[in-house]
Amino acid sequence: MSSVSYASIFRRLAAFILDLPFIIILYYLCDGICFFFQDAWGLMFGTHVIMYVIFIIIYYCAFECSSLQGTIGKLLIGIQVQDSHDDSMITFTTALIRFLLKIFSILFGGLGILLILFTKKHQGFHDLIAGTVVVKEK
Repeated sequence: MSSVSYASIFRRLAAFILDLPFIIILYYLCDGICFFFQDAWGLMFGTHVIMYVIFIIIYYCAFECSSLQGTIGKLLIGIQVQDSHDDSMITFTTALIRFLLKIFSILFGGLGILLILFTKKHQGFHDLIAGTVVVKEK
């Protein structure tokens, strides 16, 4: 029986930093698409921001519920998101709930993120509510 090793806040931060170039690329992709089609589609100012938010949600949720069980940054660092009850892959719905709750974790002064330092399984507020854990790859 192997023991589970939970990812520290530092590994998770490193994964986020490695995800930043992809997040920035998504922003410019959305901006370029909206600029290119603004006359043809009559896109209004700010549409690229809405499109960007949707792309970011899809980026995080699709990767975390895939067989990779994490974003590109998490993959490079060697950590995965799992269901906290049975160590299985999470669903898209769970990934979406986790993502939205992560925003609240950050908005409230980062207290939901800092919770990672004080819980046995290194879970933030978003992990506790969504029923997920972030573990080192086996």
